[in-house]
Order: sequence, then C-alpha cells, then structure tokens
Amino acid sequence: MEAFFYIIILILMIFYLVTPLILIFSSSLGLIIDPFWSISPFVWVFILVPIIDLVLPYLNKQDVDLEENIFHNFSILIVLPCILFLIIFGLIVVSNPSITFLTAAALGAAVGMSGGSIGITTAHELIHRQNKYMRGIGVLLLIVCCYGHFRIEHIYGHHRNVATKEDPATARRGENFYFYFVRCVINSVISSWNIEKNILDRKRLNTFSFQNRMIHYFVLEFLFLVLAYLIAGMNGLVFVIFHSFVSIILLELVNYIQHYGLERKKENGRYERFTDLHSWNSRHISANWSTFNLGLHAEHHQSASKPYPLLSQEEKAIEMPANYSIMLIMALIPPLWFFVMDRKIDNLKTI
Repeated sequence: MEAFFYIIILILMIFYLVTPLILIFSSSLGLIIDPFWSISPFVWVFILVPIIDLVLPYLNKQDVDLEENIFHNFSILIVLPCILFLIIFGLIVVSNPSITFLTAAALGAAVGMSGGSIGITTAHELIHRQNKYMRGIGVLLLIVCCYGHFRIEHIYGHHRNVATKEDPATARRGENFYFYFVRCVINSVISSWNIEKNILDRKRLNTFSFQNRMIHYFVLEFLFLVLAYLIAGMNGLVFVIFHSFVSIILLELVNYIQHYGLERKKENGRYERFTDLHSWNSRHISANWSTFNLGLHAEHHQSASKPYPLLSQEEKAIEMPANYSIMLIMALIPPLWFFVMDRKIDNLKTI
C-alpha cells in the first residue's frame, strides 16, 4: 500500500512538471501531422483540463509546506526555447507554397494557444523576478507575441491601479469582454507610453531617445514581423499575426476574469489597500499547474515578486465558481457571464 502511495506521488510530480509542455506539444501536432490537428490545443485547454480539474482536488498545501526548488525554475525556463521552436518550425512549415492563408492562420492560432496560455503566463512570472536575465527572458516572450509594452503597464500601472477605473486591465461590472478587449488593448498601449515618458522625464531624458523601452519593444516587434516575412512571405506574416492575436486574446481574457466587477473604495483622494476582495482566486490544480499558479492571484498582488511555487494555496475570500478554462468560455458568452458573476458580486456585499 505504501509503494502504491509513492507511485501516485511520483505520477503527480511528473504531471506537475510536464503539464505546461502538454499544451506546447498539442500546439505542434498541426505542424507535424496535419493542419486538422490544430484543434488539439483548444481541446486540451477547453475540454480536457476542465475534466481533469473535476477529478483532482484543489491546491491545499499549508503555507509552511511551500518551497521552491531547481525543478520549478527548470519548468519555467524551458518554455522560451519551446515557444521559439514552435514559431520557427511553424514559419518553415507555412513557407511551403501549397499552404494557404487560411491554413497558415489556423496553424498560427494553434501556436498562439501556447503563446497565450504558456508563453505569456511564463513572461508574467519572469517580469516580476529580481534577476535581470529572467526579466529579459520574460520580455522576449512578450516580444514574440507582439505585446512587449505589457511589461511596463503591468508592473508600473496594473499593480498600482488594479481594481480602479484608472486600470485598463480591470473590467467594470456590466462590461462585456469584447468591449473590454478593445478598451484595454488601446488604453494599455497609451498608459505604457505615458508611464515610460514620466520615467524618462524624471531622468531628464528625451521621450523619443533610444532610452525609451517602448521604442525598443516596437522596433523588436517590427523586426520579428520582418523576419517572419523573410522566412515565409505573406504566409509568415499571417502565421505570426494570428499567433499574436490569439495570445493577446488569451491574456486579456485572463485579465478580464481576474478582476471583473471588483473595485477598491476611494476615500480622501486615496484608494483603500488591495485585499483578497479585489481579485478572483482559483485553486484548481490542473489549471494552475498549466499556468504557473496564475490562479493564486490575490496573493500575487500582495507579494508581486514572490515566485509562483510560494504563493499561498489557502482559500481566499472570493473564489471563481469554476476553473480558468470554464471561466474563459463563460466570458465569451456575455449573458451567461453576467448571470453568474454579477450574482457573485452581489453576494460579496454580505462579506
């Protein structure tokens, strides 16, 4: 019986380490086998992960039992070469003259499922780290999704303004995802530019100098698009554009569900401190293992630089009614989303 217990523990440890790689592998099937297999990452994220989470218990380790080890860093640093391989291999595949624009778009969308679910979530983890090389890897992962400015807005804007109307990434109650997406993407770019301008102004540097990180990001993203065109022509551009578009949609879907309808009170010109009541938490195992504990979001905002293995797994004041995959689907159906989440918000008034 004891041996059986250890076997189960070993299986769970392996599953924990390879869960992010399962999505990356599924994204590659359309490139390796047939474009039809481009549906694989969508099946994994929106069908299989929810089923797995129905079977497995919630994350429930006590804070004193949490630890970080070399395996955690390995599982997160291996993502960059995997994402770069997917993109480069994808560009080589779509460079074939027999590949149509539609097929290139489908393959790009499949790779974008990894770019958004794994690439950007890895970037999110790394841009908060103290190590500058890890932050650099995080920025590179954002660049290949054409969303480099997220690093500036998220660190200097979102963490300061979360759960307020000043935050582009906080969805207002009654705001559907489609309106939110347009507003958030546009205002995030504007906010990032203004933040960087203010930083340069304080250093007495010209806004349009090459010290401006926004210019760095724009130039690198442009060169990335040029490289895609040189490798695979218009198919390459279509592939990268759809990869980036799906990645960005997934990122902003996650932002949408994490803070929807939550707002910090303002008194005497100052907002109250961020608490567990200002972020929807999720402790579903598979979804968190796939996204480096992205669902443990309340404590992330209270300890932004804390590595993901050390984020508290204890139950928070407000929890999502389902795992991330189901919540993302709900967000795409506004009447269903409002029916479920607005009731949850009304119930918060009794807490």
